[in-house]
Amino acid sequence: MKIALTTKDMAYCDKRAIESGIPSAELMLRVASKVFSSCKWRGKIYIICGKGNNGGDGLALANVMLDNKLTPYVYLIEEPSTDDGRFYLSELKKKGFSNIYSIDGCDYDCDIMVDCIFGTGFKGAPKEKYAQIIELINSSRAFKISVDIPSGLDGDSGKYEVCVKADETISVQYAKTGLYLNDGKDMIGKLSLIDVGIGLYVDGYKIVEDDDVSLLFPKRRNNTHKGSYGKSVIIGGCTNYLGAVKLANAGLCALRSGGGLNTLIVPKTHIDNIAKSVWESTVIGMRDQDGYMLFDKEELDRALVGVDSVAIGMGIGNRYEENLKIISHILKNYDVRVIIDADGLNSLALDVDVLKEAKAEVIVTPHIKEMSRLCSKSVEEIASDPIGVAKNFAKEYGVNVLLKGASSVITDGSSVYIVVNGGAELSKGGSGDTLSGVMLGMLSQGRDVLASAYSAAYLTAKTAKCLCEEYSEYGVLPSDVSKEIARIIKETNKTI
Repeated sequence: MKIALTTKDMAYCDKRAIESGIPSAELMLRVASKVFSSCKWRGKIYIICGKGNNGGDGLALANVMLDNKLTPYVYLIEEPSTDDGRFYLSELKKKGFSNIYSIDGCDYDCDIMVDCIFGTGFKGAPKEKYAQIIELINSSRAFKISVDIPSGLDGDSGKYEVCVKADETISVQYAKTGLYLNDGKDMIGKLSLIDVGIGLYVDGYKIVEDDDVSLLFPKRRNNTHKGSYGKSVIIGGCTNYLGAVKLANAGLCALRSGGGLNTLIVPKTHIDNIAKSVWESTVIGMRDQDGYMLFDKEELDRALVGVDSVAIGMGIGNRYEENLKIISHILKNYDVRVIIDADGLNSLALDVDVLKEAKAEVIVTPHIKEMSRLCSKSVEEIASDPIGVAKNFAKEYGVNVLLKGASSVITDGSSVYIVVNGGAELSKGGSGDTLSGVMLGMLSQGRDVLASAYSAAYLTAKTAKCLCEEYSEYGVLPSDVSKEIARIIKETNKTI
């Protein structure tokens, strides 16, 4: 499992590496050498240097290029302000290197442009001169390589005011969280990591990969039956949103991801409509009013006999107070795993404190606007610190959080996992319903809750990405994902 660090944690690891006996100038040279060996250099090369240590990396890179018989052009925005940057500038001059110019003379017309303006510590908006330089870099025909991070990008949140749009980002030792969050994924191009010998002195956040997911799909014993793999329930649907609960069940998501038995609980008014779309699942109707589910304790308790896991909220509609009664009853009275999604989250927002009374083990799966309603923070606040907000909410309410975004953040308030393989192909109504179905099937088998959450998010995203080869990111539908998920599970885990 790969690791992503905050900029603060990365700075701490840098500091510890230097304290262990690696001089900072040596670290800078290691970065430059690894950047050099990572790329195929061609044509006219410009290195754009800021005044800080990122600019120092660029000056060290120019030294390495010169030693390897390449002659780049170095453009200084300001004179180096760090000892290491000044050292590598003086080394260039000692070697008789004369291609050092003020940025004011740069024409931005080259084949490869190396961005060494701002490092990972940059926050806020670039000053006007720097903003203009970044815009000129972006308008250049050059292939753009950013060292460590695209200049202007917030290394923690992935937000920016003005930012280099890189074709490739070569990040030092560990990825920074901002490379994956919010707009970061759109600005980094191809992401490469270089190992310069900086140890990991913090826990970091875990980037989910195939091997992490395959652990949840061990080889099955032959002497088993449907009851061996759990019983799951999907509660949802209403007059206006029948498609959501169908999608959660489409292709039998819960069963495709390994669950044994599945039941849909829907408004009685719509039971015939739903039943036509369901083959492997059973369907139970709940008392309703105008096609919207009502809380009926006796009916609900009968429907939940023997259940291991519940997903509630997909297409359940905006009768939030009535929905909350159903949710509260399940949380307080059932020792099961519960996924709360969609309008289940909007209903929960009426009284989030019911989570503190839960007997059930809960996963909430909000996107950023739903998270805003749950935690009473603005969308902007959450976007600026999605990991921190998700961790704090999980810790305060004793739940697991799957915060959906360009990359999804999954946390129990202590450990943090980031699923980075999602893309625009999932930006369609119903993708979250499909995800909940996949997760539900994994939970019903007794899998670890946090692992089920990050694995379901990873598999859903991976399936959608694979389908882009056939349909493009425009054409992939959530129903396609639910039908294809079993094949991707098989490919992800070669032992099944």
